Amino acid sequence: MLDHLLRTRSHLQFPAKHHDLNLDVVGLLAVVGESAMAGHVQPATASHTCALPRFVPAPQSFLSTERPYRLPPNLGASVVGINSGNFSQTLNFFPDILHGIDDLPRFSVKTISITRAPEKPGEKLDGAPRSNITAKRYGPLNFLSIAGFLFWAGLLTEAAVLNDGMAVIAIILLGLTSSIVGYGSLWHVDLQRRRSDREVPPGDVVVLGRQAAFIVVRCPEDVARELYFGSERCAYVTSERVFQVLAASGTFLFMVSVIFLANCTWDIQASIGLAYIILNAMYWVAALMPKRTQWDLSAYVVTSGDPEFEQNTSYTTVLARVIKLTGETKWIRRVGAVPETNAWDLWLAEAQRNIDNHTWDGEKMLTTLMAAPSTIGFQPQENPGLDASHGMHIRKFRGLRKSRSRDSRGNSIGTPVSPVSPVSPV
Repeated sequence: MLDHLLRTRSHLQFPAKHHDLNLDVVGLLAVVGESAMAGHVQPATASHTCALPRFVPAPQSFLSTERPYRLPPNLGASVVGINSGNFSQTLNFFPDILHGIDDLPRFSVKTISITRAPEKPGEKLDGAPRSNITAKRYGPLNFLSIAGFLFWAGLLTEAAVLNDGMAVIAIILLGLTSSIVGYGSLWHVDLQRRRSDREVPPGDVVVLGRQAAFIVVRCPEDVARELYFGSERCAYVTSERVFQVLAASGTFLFMVSVIFLANCTWDIQASIGLAYIILNAMYWVAALMPKRTQWDLSAYVVTSGDPEFEQNTSYTTVLARVIKLTGETKWIRRVGAVPETNAWDLWLAEAQRNIDNHTWDGEKMLTTLMAAPSTIGFQPQENPGLDASHGMHIRKFRGLRKSRSRDSRGNSIGTPVSPVSPVSPV
């Protein structure tokens, strides 16, 4: 049997001429690439180039019944005001791409300062800056929008020269679809601003990453309000009802264009297929680029400290370092950065009193607190250099606390309980 198969020569069949190739599936190339386009929808529609008639891979990514009203925040980071006590469980989109906290090493500390760049004439509206953040004029997505327009114009010219009426209609409908859904999704950044000019404390904040990395940000209160605690709103050009009508119209035009595209001549189908393959590759490359390349953040001046960041060996040491940089411990309880135990309460009290003591060892102090015997409670070490008020503050921690309850006859019962709960250090 095997010898018979080997003696039988079977030939693979291929089309003899290129016109014999069936390109009816070219319409599918217009809809693939949705995963690459999903992350480009919001930044691409923040520029007026989104209203150009152009070829866009997977235009159905723009055809949604609802529009997002804010940019996606970093859910793994939180931010707290050192002096104000303001707290947000997420980090807004723009400070996230400014800081890149997820890229910092574990147990690291970074110090930066952010100020607003000098404003140019005509940039104020009712006493407030018009827009601090816009899509970058020469950003990759603007470049891709123009490239899609050039592909669209070139192929429309080719279809007209070849007298392919079906192709002319298909290309025009594809361009109208991109223009309609692009205009319906056009928006600009709307940041929350302080309208009052009264004196307020500095707006310094601490950004906490999930990997126990910290960023101490020195900034005015108005910058803190805009970037960290205010909501980054997407202010759309059209109303929600108008957008829904435009999205429905775009959906209908896109379906009709695919039908016309399937009935184009072979040469036009090949050209359109090649154009979509190139555009898909270009959008995939843009998806690999840092998000910061899409946005013009020149309205803010960011200055990094020296060194760029400090590496620590444990969570306790990095926390002690951040406390010295901020000069406060109240924000730690606000953000929930340490367990709510007696040992950590006493450690925070000691850290507050030793902010200016550069020889204070936070790791050693926490180890002492965790190892305190349960029968005698915590006895802070005496420091001859402490002033009288400090000594009085320490003495109030001495002694035993008793947890008492009442029996059915009202008699007091109970045993001494240590003020320190034995928990493992973070």
